[in-house]
Amino acid sequence: MMKKLLTAATASALGLLAAGSAFATETRVNSMSGGAIQLTGTEAVNEKVLTLKDQANIYPFPQYLPDYKNSVDVDNTAGASYGSMNVRYALSDEAVLLLYGKRSAWLPVTTVQSVAGRSAAGDAGYIPDAADPTNHQFGIGFGMKAGETTRLGAHLGIGGANNSGAQTRDNTLVDFNAGVGFDVGETNKLDFGLGLRFGSFTQQGAQGDLYQPNGLFRLGVLFKGEFQVHDIAWLVPYLTFAYDTRGISHTANQVGDGAKQGSLSLTTLQLGSDLSIRRKLFDRDIIIQPGLGLAFATSTVSGNSTPVPAGPVNVVNSDNSSNRVVPYYGFSAEAHAFDWMLLRLGARQQIVMTNLGNTAANGAPSNETHTSTVINTVTTGMGFQLMGWTLDINVNPAFFNQGIAVATGNATAGWGVDWALYYKWN
Repeated sequence: MMKKLLTAATASALGLLAAGSAFATETRVNSMSGGAIQLTGTEAVNEKVLTLKDQANIYPFPQYLPDYKNSVDVDNTAGASYGSMNVRYALSDEAVLLLYGKRSAWLPVTTVQSVAGRSAAGDAGYIPDAADPTNHQFGIGFGMKAGETTRLGAHLGIGGANNSGAQTRDNTLVDFNAGVGFDVGETNKLDFGLGLRFGSFTQQGAQGDLYQPNGLFRLGVLFKGEFQVHDIAWLVPYLTFAYDTRGISHTANQVGDGAKQGSLSLTTLQLGSDLSIRRKLFDRDIIIQPGLGLAFATSTVSGNSTPVPAGPVNVVNSDNSSNRVVPYYGFSAEAHAFDWMLLRLGARQQIVMTNLGNTAANGAPSNETHTSTVINTVTTGMGFQLMGWTLDINVNPAFFNQGIAVATGNATAGWGVDWALYYKWN
């Protein structure tokens, strides 16, 4: 892993943050989050992307773009195969242009799971090809200050992939985010965000099976406040809501067969508040940010497990009214250990309460299954600053127990979970 990090650092000519600033990229947020909350197998929420003051805020809230002028980064937040590159260029003192590219798996289009782990594609009998047709997404954005107290921003990303061979697949993903923010007095802020996602998914199987979308759409709305309650402390409340709906139709290449169909609706909600304490100690910046909140997901999945004649679909599978409630609390911390080194820490405890409805096919409704699990997680990170460049690493916490292998003999596999490089110019 270290070899990959050094190779990427040399090849990219990009870096994380100019010296003297603690703000970084999504990797920094991940190392201070205490772990994301997994609401389903494919849906995770992490409020620290909203509440930590960081340039990662520009994705849910593009109106923050004017705060991060003239900077470029590469952010590897999902392993060696995936990540993003972002360029923010100041058109004026009040306006910033964003250009970005991302490489990620196609899960947002092909597979979004219910609380119980089922999906519209699965209920339609979808069998993916062996190769992952990676999502290469490119986007453009713009943010500006409109007067003394108002901020505006938006960005649009479009991705596509075509995969030919034994199976042919065409995928399209469109993401749009917009936001407006208001400065209330000298230290308080109100911010609102809107997110829309459209997707298209078509696959022709080797045996002639055809998979087609029957509606792929996602809507999200966000709110965040920032209110000073002390000379060094701000209250940061937040609220997020998202609704995802999709359908898949599967027509087999057999005489007399109709279509298998699957549909999913998923709703998620998250609300809570952080207390952001920012101060200097021995002339070095320190951030301590405790918080608590509640995350919620509810889903409905239905589909016919065998082909039926064209016409009204006979729904024989049901996963109705399954939901998950996750109260949580935790904290984040960041401090300059030396002028050239930052240490970061996040901790979280979450109580995952899951209610699973009837999942039987062609059967009478069964009793619901209730489960409850307590999950404790710790995340750690480092930032290294040298001559205006900074490398941020989301560090496997086991590294701090086992130490450096050349000294202790205890190697830590995958000690750098995420990494990012950032550079800023005037």
